[in-house]
Amino acid sequence: MNRNRLFAAALALVLIAPPALAQEPGTVDLPLEAFLKLYEANRAAQGAEKPPRDYAIAAARYQGEVLLERDVPHSALFTVKMRIESFKAAGWARIPVLPATVALQSAKIGAVEASVVIEDDNYTLITNQRGAFELTLTFAAAVTTSAGKSVVQFELPPAGATQVTLAVPARDDLDFTVPGARLQSDKVVGDRRVVEATLPATGSLVIEWQRELPEAARQQSRVYAEVYTLVSLGEGLMRAVATVNYTILFAGQDQLRLAVPKGMTILAVNGGAIRDWKLEGEVLLVSLNYAAEGAYSLGVELEKVIGEGSKQLSAPLLVPQGVERSKGYIGVESRGNLEIAAGKIQGATAVDVRALPAAILGITANPVLLGYKYLGTDVALPLALSQHDDIDVLVTILDQIRARTMWTPEGRRLTSVRYQIRNNRRQFLRLALPEGAELWSVSVGGRAVQPAKAGDGRVMIPLLRSQASGGALAAFNVEVVYVESGAPTSDRGRGSFQAQLPRADAPSTYVAWTVYSPSDAKIRRASYDGSLRHVRYLSDPIPDSEVYAIDTVAPQVQQQAGAQADAGALGEGAVPVPVSLPLQGRATHFEKLLALDEALTVEFRYRGLKR
Repeated sequence: MNRNRLFAAALALVLIAPPALAQEPGTVDLPLEAFLKLYEANRAAQGAEKPPRDYAIAAARYQGEVLLERDVPHSALFTVKMRIESFKAAGWARIPVLPATVALQSAKIGAVEASVVIEDDNYTLITNQRGAFELTLTFAAAVTTSAGKSVVQFELPPAGATQVTLAVPARDDLDFTVPGARLQSDKVVGDRRVVEATLPATGSLVIEWQRELPEAARQQSRVYAEVYTLVSLGEGLMRAVATVNYTILFAGQDQLRLAVPKGMTILAVNGGAIRDWKLEGEVLLVSLNYAAEGAYSLGVELEKVIGEGSKQLSAPLLVPQGVERSKGYIGVESRGNLEIAAGKIQGATAVDVRALPAAILGITANPVLLGYKYLGTDVALPLALSQHDDIDVLVTILDQIRARTMWTPEGRRLTSVRYQIRNNRRQFLRLALPEGAELWSVSVGGRAVQPAKAGDGRVMIPLLRSQASGGALAAFNVEVVYVESGAPTSDRGRGSFQAQLPRADAPSTYVAWTVYSPSDAKIRRASYDGSLRHVRYLSDPIPDSEVYAIDTVAPQVQQQAGAQADAGALGEGAVPVPVSLPLQGRATHFEKLLALDEALTVEFRYRGLKR
């Protein structure tokens, strides 16, 4: 009762209470019987809560028997008892009880015939009975038989609980199938085979049966297998990745067996619904959660330690056990500096590696050197391995060196050298500065860094690792600025200029050096000397498109340099101040192609320079 009803009841009590019963102001004394009468009257006036629906079928229990005609099932006679409850306070209730596809024989509530009509393709009970009652229906449903299998089916009305029992006259054992049944059992009662099932609240009833085959007449499964194996040799190991594709016919298999090559260690077994796997001797036993039928794929990874040096080995092959036919393909790859040669093969045929299936070629990025196909289990693939020593290769190169030097009559020289570098894994670039040179600043990838000093006096500049760009390594810049002090120009205004660039521990494909002399200096053309050749103009053999192709990755290079600097990988300590090189005077150009481990020097004589 809500607050409004309580208030109305209390008000009614106050209004009808006799004055003689009042004991004190604000209170009313009323006999219990009078109070209950007032309460029921008020409840009837307010009205009872309306039920959510007009009816409910609490349970339906179907009991059926199949009728034979000349020993062939033609129909099934069912009796169903439904527990129904009608919630309507007044009027008639319309309750669908059976589909119109069956033939109704009788409908009774207790011993009284019930009123049933066909509406919306359903037999509909029309009743004004209130509360719970039991409806008994008798009807016939058709049975269809085809290819030895019989089926009875019809729609079920929604019910809280649905149970079905069907008896089939038969002398042989029967296999029953009730799709959607949550519980199902069958038994033999006299000369009848009886199936019992519990079904969901809604849906269709479908019962199928056929003669059960004796165990001896059941067809045994037939299994076929194809094995795809990739063998990898290198790093002291022989690894094999095998994919076994099974085709299982007629009956399922819940266990698979494979012979494992002697000495191989199983790393992993992969497949659908694998319960467990174990190695019994040299046989791998794989147990499944179900009996697999049709196509099933199993993956196995194996390895074996072979050590270093040249060896004679046999390619490892998994051999499926208990199969009708087995065939396969095998590919061999090398990981490292192993030379692999094929021996005298047995039970197999060499094939072009390009003809190997994608199950082999698609799981490796290395070139497959040898390919075979085979049929059967008597297969031998000997391999001869030859170990070779590694040769050091270039991991850092200076694409170009561009240097600019400005010198003054007082004998001071300020030089800026920019190295365009591609580096794979070297940590430092080592530079031997000219004797007496004072290093002012160093930058890597556009960021000032702190260099270090090696034990032999060379400058150690921390390097980045080049980023990949278009399938190649992108270049980045390293720039150093240093100053030298020499003898001033003589009073006669004549002298010679001699200078040397820092000596790097990496080769360079091109060196360009521009020397800016005071404007009054007159350089004698015949006096040019040194390891660099004097040129009128720089040839720039490396095109600008290649030089500036790294502009798109420059932000990445700077970001990487920042990350390395934050981690201390670009040196710790005071960061040098970037130095801008003032350029003025007469420019003289020198260049050299392919500078290896050699001194880079220029020399010339001049006159006419006044201090």
